[in-house]
Amino acid sequence: MIPYDIEYGGLGVRRLREFNLALLGKWCWRMLVDREGLWFRVLESRYGVERGRLCEGGARGSTWWRELARIRDGEGEVGGGWFSEHVSRKVGNESDTFFWIDPWVDGTSLRERFGRLFDMAENKLDTVADMFMQGWEAGGVAWVWRRRLWAWEEELLGECQSLLFTLSLQDHVSDRWQWQSDLDDVYTVRGAYQLLTSQDAVTLDAASDLIWHRQVPLKVSICAWRLLRDRLPTKANLVSRGILSEADHHCVSGCGEIETAQHLFLSCSTFGVLWPLVSSWIGSSLVTAQTPSDHFVQFSDSAGGLRA
Repeated sequence: MIPYDIEYGGLGVRRLREFNLALLGKWCWRMLVDREGLWFRVLESRYGVERGRLCEGGARGSTWWRELARIRDGEGEVGGGWFSEHVSRKVGNESDTFFWIDPWVDGTSLRERFGRLFDMAENKLDTVADMFMQGWEAGGVAWVWRRRLWAWEEELLGECQSLLFTLSLQDHVSDRWQWQSDLDDVYTVRGAYQLLTSQDAVTLDAASDLIWHRQVPLKVSICAWRLLRDRLPTKANLVSRGILSEADHHCVSGCGEIETAQHLFLSCSTFGVLWPLVSSWIGSSLVTAQTPSDHFVQFSDSAGGLRA
């Protein structure tokens, strides 16, 4: 048993939370594989569909639905993008897979890999079959842009076309969703729970015992959890998910660097200089580690370990 867990029917608070996440993930899975079901049609009529996905609904969305949407979009407070990172689209006859949006190329969507091209595309909701039939090779009519591409955007397009050239499609097989963590390729609550609990030891290692301290406010622990998993909404993460364009990835401080978690918290010329001040304030030695997890452990140890 993890020492900072509070027992609840044999499960610690974290384990119970991860089990609930696995149960909610089951509904996210059904959102993908049962688009003709009654429950999907009800959600569609209430919240609407945009770019092939159910809308979150904003303030009028129920608490249950907003939590499901956060898990689907990789914004859950615990576990980050565990669901979306383990879902992929297995393309067969290409008729039911969105070309830009669905993760059908090596488990990633072309929107994430080529965000700039997605922003420029007019046909964001075309299926793979639509694009293939129109011709996605160089000079093909499948590429419809809002304006003429610049030189560096043309290079991106060439890279995308080279990637598509290596793919083989199967006309006799239907498109289907694939859960990458189970041998049978189908989502199970057991498999998702094992995935969530195994991430603790693999990702956080020595930092895990320091995050969930009894004397640390829960919202601070959650922020640290998300930081060490690189699940905070930094501009680099928002660009990779297609929420921001490539041109908007610079640090909010105006230093000109890309806003990653490591840059924002450690190496930024504006925010990084706060660490010597904090070290001086609490009387600890200055930490020089350059990764968030190493910095977290070393700073906690140098600040006195178990000292309140």
